[in-house]
Amino acid sequence: MTLSAPGRVLLFCWLGWVLEFYELVLFAFVKPALGLDLALDTAQLAWIDGLTFAAAALGGVLLGRHADRHGRRRALCASIACFSAGALLTGLAQGFASLALARVVLGLGLGGEWGVGHAAVAEAHPVARRNRAAAALQTASPIGLGLAAALGCFVAPGVGWRAVFLASSLGAALILLARWSMPDDRAPAGSPRLPLALLLDPRHRASTLRIGVLLVLHMTGFWCCYAWLPSLLLREGGASPAFVGGFHVALAAAHALADLVFGRLADRFGRTRVFVALGVLSAAGLLLVALGFERLRHDAVLVGLALAAIGLGAGTWSAFGVWFAEAYGPELRATAASLLYNLARVSQLVAQPLLALAFAATGTLAVALWVGVACALGSALVAARAPSTASSVDAVAVGAEARPRRVGRRDSER
Repeated sequence: MTLSAPGRVLLFCWLGWVLEFYELVLFAFVKPALGLDLALDTAQLAWIDGLTFAAAALGGVLLGRHADRHGRRRALCASIACFSAGALLTGLAQGFASLALARVVLGLGLGGEWGVGHAAVAEAHPVARRNRAAAALQTASPIGLGLAAALGCFVAPGVGWRAVFLASSLGAALILLARWSMPDDRAPAGSPRLPLALLLDPRHRASTLRIGVLLVLHMTGFWCCYAWLPSLLLREGGASPAFVGGFHVALAAAHALADLVFGRLADRFGRTRVFVALGVLSAAGLLLVALGFERLRHDAVLVGLALAAIGLGAGTWSAFGVWFAEAYGPELRATAASLLYNLARVSQLVAQPLLALAFAATGTLAVALWVGVACALGSALVAARAPSTASSVDAVAVGAEARPRRVGRRDSER
């Protein structure tokens, strides 16, 4: 079967996002062995994580601006080449300095993939298909997580963490598909270089602040769940590594399913309504685990309810790509998406140390789940109270992509 032009764009961006998320999360699964081999303590490894996120924020700005000025294809190829080079350097690292350099290079590349990819997919699909296309792209996140867990837990112990990172660098070969899948969308000569200050001009300020707040809440909730839930179940819940691994694989599968169905539900009921409903569902699932993590391994009903609620609730991530497409014109879209997404990542340099203080004060890691509940409910509240993000800039594109049609009440909420 021959893929259509929009399908090729979606496939290329999806593969790039799988690789990006895999490269980011893989480090967490091999960190103990890597730290032992390179004689790095917990504080040094924490600095490595911090440098990676900081570099991702800078990379998000640089690659987002590059995409808006010189085209999506060039920026995506630069992103893939950069984080693949970072994976190669990680596999060759000999100590703190060389590892820090490797992760900075990797972070610079990671910063551009999500935002530029969502911009490219939104622009390749007609407005009526954007919800489903963005949701399909977002399934790359749980797939990348599952791939990192599988290689980090089952392959790396046998072949070594270096071999896994060296093999990961071969993902750079994806660039060879760029000409087949991505249009040559170089910006025309003389196109304006728009300042970042435009993100806070009167037309964009409300959308920038709202989406920025939602991303910070989502990023904090995500890392509270995925970074601390395994340790909570192992240390305080009495669970075995096999149970924890199986639980997270199932969680990733439920998350992928949620991303797939989000677009159809958004088309049927309105994106904001679905986002709010899934946010509340996610909070309910995290609350179940926070209250019952000690008996989770023995209670099949509790496990099923928690997996369904948390995994399906994660489908809210699928809304962001279309929100960026609605709120910003093509000359600013990739910049906005890359910058705000990676600033949300950097916010974890504040959120995670504060969480560590909460652990010390309460004596339990379960506080991470309570923070996750608050973030999920906060996201639902912010989304429910916010006006439409639709931008007048995009009206020209809409007119070119579809004939005028009557806009009903449900459409106005998407």
